[in-house]
Amino acid sequence: MADFRKLVYLILLVSPVAAIGDVTYVVNGLNDTLKANVLSHVDTIQLGAQARIRPRNHDRVIEEAIADARAALRPFGYYAPEISARIIPQDDDATTLELTIDAGQPVRVASADVRVLGPGSGHRRFRSWLNAWPLTDGSVLNQVSWESAKQAAIDIANDRGYLSAEFAERVLEIDLETNTAHLRLLLDTGPRFVMGDVKFGEHELKPDILENIPRFEKGDPYTAQLVSRLRTDLWKTGYFDDVAVVETERPELDPPAVDFDVQVETETRNHYNGAIGWGDETGFRLQANYSRHPMSSYGDQLDVGVGYQELDDQVTIRGRYRKPLRSRARQWWDAEVTLQFENIDLEVRRDEEDENAIKVARGDLDEQHYRFGRLRLRNLKGGEAQLFTTPFVQYLDNNREFDELVPIVDPLTINDDPDFQEWLRGSDRALSIGYDLELVDIQGRRFETVGRRDRAWAFHSNEAFGSTVDFTQLYLSTRRSYLRGDNLKFHLRAELGYTDAEVVNFAIDTAEGPIEVEQTRLPNYYRFKAGGSMSVRGYGFEQLSNNDVGSNNIITGSAEVEYRFLDSWSGAAFVDVGNAFNDWDDPDLKRGIGVGIRWYSIAGEIRVDVAQALDFEGKPWQWHITIGTPLL
Repeated sequence: MADFRKLVYLILLVSPVAAIGDVTYVVNGLNDTLKANVLSHVDTIQLGAQARIRPRNHDRVIEEAIADARAALRPFGYYAPEISARIIPQDDDATTLELTIDAGQPVRVASADVRVLGPGSGHRRFRSWLNAWPLTDGSVLNQVSWESAKQAAIDIANDRGYLSAEFAERVLEIDLETNTAHLRLLLDTGPRFVMGDVKFGEHELKPDILENIPRFEKGDPYTAQLVSRLRTDLWKTGYFDDVAVVETERPELDPPAVDFDVQVETETRNHYNGAIGWGDETGFRLQANYSRHPMSSYGDQLDVGVGYQELDDQVTIRGRYRKPLRSRARQWWDAEVTLQFENIDLEVRRDEEDENAIKVARGDLDEQHYRFGRLRLRNLKGGEAQLFTTPFVQYLDNNREFDELVPIVDPLTINDDPDFQEWLRGSDRALSIGYDLELVDIQGRRFETVGRRDRAWAFHSNEAFGSTVDFTQLYLSTRRSYLRGDNLKFHLRAELGYTDAEVVNFAIDTAEGPIEVEQTRLPNYYRFKAGGSMSVRGYGFEQLSNNDVGSNNIITGSAEVEYRFLDSWSGAAFVDVGNAFNDWDDPDLKRGIGVGIRWYSIAGEIRVDVAQALDFEGKPWQWHITIGTPLL
């Protein structure tokens, strides 16, 4: 009789006919799943060097084949099949072994006593496991499900820190007279382990630098996720070429603990990388980066990057210097600088409902942006969420040099209004102080990526600081994704921005009369714009604002449902609403609806959306192509 371990087999996707050499195996009377498992058993019959089954071996081979077929059916609950077999010699010196099987009635579960005992019995993961127990009363006894459910319980225990968990009872009784099964499975979780000591092997950094990395303190409840994040966080620092974390269980302690021996290699300090991309809204993109992690034994880091974007012929140079502080709170001093150069068009509209903009000028916008702050990371929810908080000082300087265009509408009179001339040619300075918060809690990968990313900031610029304009800006945003079942997913997104800044009005004279322009007195960097693939779809990139030049305030929101129809493919339907505006009494929120398709490739999520604007009659459908998950 076959060993009991042969009762559990993976279902192999093979044809109902299998052959080894010149011996062919045929199974009749079963569905495809059962045929596949029977064939995976019988084709292992040992024939030695004989391709043809000799007559004197027929009885032995038939006996083995029937025994193996019975073993193959038991994992699926069929314990009393009727099986006949025969060996058919072929003219070409080959042999066919034919099995005809009537599986009969499967064994069904008559009772199932499945419980979780011990300190972890109330944990939500174990409760979910109990609620999802597959072998309920009346169900077909499937031993693959039985073994999988047992393994799932052990996996939960190991993942949540119940490392000494074991089955106090594990009983499967089968009564072939009544064709029923009685199950009894008692899992004793044992005590929950806690995080113990973390010891780092030899490295070039100051001893206290790495103490900021773990997202846990000694004595915190153990989770496998915290250990995985420790490895990931160490690697993401850029300090190390290789990271290994060895766990040592200490069950003799009270409470029992797990110690960690971390071995790192710090060989390569200089890192180079680049990227090439394209988007329907931004055109061609090119980026190159250099980083040096660490610069010294104090763990300081330098990152420098340069990028080009076809939209507005934009060139951006960024640099960041980060110095870790000697504290357990994971804090750094951050200094950032951004230099940006654009060649952009200034456009105005006859009215807000007219998409036919008139280009009035083209010129260069040179911008310098400096930021200095103290970044702190706080771990929430046992390390699953992180809160980034940064008090900062920020300085921005931009210069505008625009030339008049040959207008689309002729003649176009460029008047001498000082506000208009300042709009065309001028400079802005803004020295501000503020506070930035970001809460990140994202798990999973590909389609299963869920969680949230919340952002808030507030800052104030004042002429007393040396600024050319006084303003205060507040901003809130959230992005959330929820998975329901295996294939259904929901996305919610919203943002709200408010700026207390001066608004001026002027007119541009055309042959058809003056065009009123409402301009907020803000540097271009701080103006809100809506529209595009991550905003109100159905409208072009940053198309929604007062005369497309930016506004003081913004409101946008989106709801999207996504359904996976293949492993790496899904479809989506969505509705968006929002606008950038100056007047809270008349935000004039725009609406868009659409559908899309997602491909979760090795390189990341690729999204293709087609959307219709509902507030411009006759506006064509807008296409959007983006790469990357919206949560990231």
